[in-house]
Amino acid sequence: SHLMYCDIFTNEDKSVKTYQFVGQLFFNSADKFYETIDFKEVLDKVIIDVSKAHFWDVSAVYALDKAIIKLRRSGTTVEIVGQNEASKTLIDKFGIHDKPEEIKKVMGGS
Repeated sequence: SHLMYCDIFTNEDKSVKTYQFVGQLFFNSADKFYETIDFKEVLDKVIIDVSKAHFWDVSAVYALDKAIIKLRRSGTTVEIVGQNEASKTLIDKFGIHDKPEEIKKVMGGS
């Protein structure tokens, strides 16, 4: 099923990568979303562009959280751009990537 795909752009000095997701992000595409991101690559910054995507449920938000937290733990700056109002509401309500106390609870550690 091609409900979601991703275009990937890298800047000239290979320090910033943009993942532009297109389509519907929900339980059926959450794993694909997460697996699209290359966590082994050392980058200064990753931009997750969801201006052409829509988050439908908590599993999509969880995949986003997991990706952002993993990238930040390796020292990469992460920026999410282009969220539509409905996606932003869902991410703000259920997402934990910008809530340090919640990350501690979920990931363990202090």
